[in-house]
Amino acid sequence: MKVLIVLGNRMNDDGSLSDKMLVRLKLAEERYAQGDIDAVIVSGGLANPAAGSTEASVMKRELVLRGIPEDKITEENRSLTTAQNAEYSVPLARSMGADVVVLCSSREHICRWYLNPTRLFLRRMRKAGYTPKALEICTDR
Repeated sequence: MKVLIVLGNRMNDDGSLSDKMLVRLKLAEERYAQGDIDAVIVSGGLANPAAGSTEASVMKRELVLRGIPEDKITEENRSLTTAQNAEYSVPLARSMGADVVVLCSSREHICRWYLNPTRLFLRRMRKAGYTPKALEICTDR
């Protein structure tokens, strides 16, 4: 089973999606359309209380509007950081029976040198019994 994990990004104060989150959602939509993704986890909590909604709930609603079936999308709505995205999403993917995790984020996020999402997810995945080959990266450009 292959699970796509879409990392959130702080929403705007008015509850609208940030440009970075829109890029990530477009990537998720395109990756899901390839046909080999069995389930999607949207990961992000209430990082901006002024927005009034968790990143995960807004991402789920947007992905459903883009054609991904609601029953294929699971919300991880507690995380406030990339480290917490990994901490909460990897066990969720494991409990869903994922053999492969596809980490979906923008290139600038995946490639940052500090708190690197790839490194954080690999660390959590090893703790959950995955091998490094079980992680794929989905990014723009």
